Amino acid sequence: MDKLGDLVSRQNWLGPVERVLGAVADVLFLKDVPLGQKVRNFLHGTWLGHPLHPVITDVPLGAWTAAAAFDLYELSTGDKSLARGADVAVGIGLIGAAGAAFTGLNDWNHTSDKPRRVGALHAITNIAATACYLGSWWQRRNGCRRAGLTTGFAGYTLSMVGAYLGGHLVFNERIGVNHAPEALPERFVPVMKESELPDNKMVKAEADGVPLFLVRRGRRIFAMAEKCSHLGGPLSEGEFDGQAVTCPWHGSTFAIGDGSILAGPATYAQPCFEVRVSEGQIEVRASRGMAANPY
Repeated sequence: MDKLGDLVSRQNWLGPVERVLGAVADVLFLKDVPLGQKVRNFLHGTWLGHPLHPVITDVPLGAWTAAAAFDLYELSTGDKSLARGADVAVGIGLIGAAGAAFTGLNDWNHTSDKPRRVGALHAITNIAATACYLGSWWQRRNGCRRAGLTTGFAGYTLSMVGAYLGGHLVFNERIGVNHAPEALPERFVPVMKESELPDNKMVKAEADGVPLFLVRRGRRIFAMAEKCSHLGGPLSEGEFDGQAVTCPWHGSTFAIGDGSILAGPATYAQPCFEVRVSEGQIEVRASRGMAANPY
C-alpha cells in the first residue's frame, strides 16, 4: 500500500503549485516551438538511453554531503582547515542543483495524477533546500560563518527529504524506469492470420502473454511491444504516420523499424520483434538484429 503517495495526493494545496510549475515548464521548454522538442529530448536524456535527471542529482547531493561532513568536522574540532573545501562544495552543489531542477521539471511535466503531485512536493522541497544553500553560500562569504553552517545543515536536511521523495517516485510510482516488456519470446510464436492485418493500420495482438501491435507497410510487417517504455501508454491507440508511432499519453515517438526514439519523453528504445509469415500465420520472436523481415 502506497501510504506516502496517498497522503501526498490528498494535499490539495499542492494543486496551485502544480499549475505554476506546469506553466513555467511550458515557457522554459518552448512547448509550441519546433526547437523545443530538441531541447526537451536533450533534457529527458533520449540521447543517453537513460533519464538524465537522476544522473545530475548526484552532483548536488554528493557535493552537499561533502560540505556537511566538512562543516561537522569544523564544528566538532574548531579546525577550519577544511572550511574552504566545504565552501567550494556548497557552490558546486548549487550549480548541480540548477541542472537537476531543469531536467527534473522537464520530466515532471509529462506525469499525471499521484506522481505529478508527489513530484510537485519533491520540487518545492528541493527548491527550499537550494534556497537554504544559497543563503549559506552568501553568509559564508560575508563573515557570518556560524550562521552559514547552520543554514547549510537546514538545506542538507531538506535535500535528504527531497531525495527520499525522488526515490519514492522511482521505486513506488515507477517514474523514470522502463515500462516496456523485457521478457520477449525467443522462439517464433503465432499471433494472428496474415489475412486479418490491413495495410497501414496498427492491430493489437499478443505473443506468449506479451502485448504487441502489428502494422503492415507495403510488403513488410512490423511488430513492436505495445506498452510504451515511458509510462506504459498503449501505443496501438496512438498515431502511425507510416514511419513512426506516437504514444497517445505523452507523445513519445518511436521509429517503427527498430524502436529507436525520435521524440521524448521516453528515454528507452521500444522493443521490436522479428516477423515472419508461415502457412498464413504471422509469427514473431524477440528481435535478433532486424525488427521486421520482408516476406
